[in-house]
Amino acid sequence: MDNSKTIIPEGSFAMRLFMRLGLPRIAWSLRRLHCPVDRKALVLEVGSGGNPYARANVLLDAYFDTQERHHVPLVTDRPFVFGQIERLPFKDKAFDFLIASHVLEHSRDPEATLREFQRVAHAGYIEVPDAFFERINPYLDHRLEISQSNGELIIRRKAQWENDPELRSIYGTNARWYFNRHKIFSRLPFAFNVRHYWHDEIRWKIVNPHVRIDW
Repeated sequence: MDNSKTIIPEGSFAMRLFMRLGLPRIAWSLRRLHCPVDRKALVLEVGSGGNPYARANVLLDAYFDTQERHHVPLVTDRPFVFGQIERLPFKDKAFDFLIASHVLEHSRDPEATLREFQRVAHAGYIEVPDAFFERINPYLDHRLEISQSNGELIIRRKAQWENDPELRSIYGTNARWYFNRHKIFSRLPFAFNVRHYWHDEIRWKIVNPHVRIDW
C-alpha cells in the first residue's frame, strides 16, 4: 500500500473539540482512548507497564519490576508476554496496530527497535517526550532525545543521562521556577511530547549514530 495515501487520524472528534475549546489537558487525557483501528483489529502494546491502553489486546513488557517504571505495579489483565522491544517475540505482521507509549526513549538500540515495530505490525503509534523537554528535564533511564519533523522521527543518542549540564543549570536558575509555578508542561502537553502515527513504514533519522549509549 502506498504510505503517502494512508492517512491515520491523529485525534478523535472529542480531542479536536476540546483543543478548539482551549482545553488541551482534557484533549490530552482522551488520546489514550483514540486507537484508529476497527474492533476486529489485533493491537499490541509494548512497554505497557502499569497503565496499558484500553484498546490493546496483547501486552508486552521487559520486567516484572523495574525502576524505569518508577515501581508502578505491572498490569497483566489480558494476554501478556515478557520480551525486549529490540527483539520482539512475535511473527512478522502478527498485529494490525502497535502502541509504544513512552518506551522508545529507553532503548539502547533505537534502530533495532523501530525495525521490530515495523516487522510485527502493519501500523502503529509512538509517543515520547519531546527532545526539548528531555534536554532540560533529563531522566536517568532515558537514552534518547526525540523530535519530529515533516513526518520523520529525529533521534539523538545521549552520551550520558544529562546531555547538556550547562543548559540544565541555566534553566534551573530561574526558568524552572516559572515553568513549575505556571504548570507549563501539564497545561501544554501536546507541545512537550511527540505523537507519531505510522503505516507500513516508520521514517526516522539518527543524527549521531556513533555515540555510545551503553552507560
